[in-house]
Amino acid sequence: METKPNGAGPIIGKAYGRAVHAREVTAIDEAGEGLCWVRLARFGDDWLLLRSEGRDVSRAVRTLRQIPPGEASARFPLIDA
Repeated sequence: METKPNGAGPIIGKAYGRAVHAREVTAIDEAGEGLCWVRLARFGDDWLLLRSEGRDVSRAVRTLRQIPPGEASARFPLIDA
């Protein structure tokens, strides 16, 4: 995962030709097979399918938001696949 120096957090994927940073994610849901659904602040309540492993996205977002390991979170699940 690539990190930008602007503080936006790790780049977790690309959508519509733009990088998607961990800081933009408001919710995650695993889709399987190297894909995951994310909600981004810029798209409101719409879900976006990213070509990224759900566990990697979950780990990046949970680290950025300082959610303790093993703590349950409905919006940012701990994905162990």
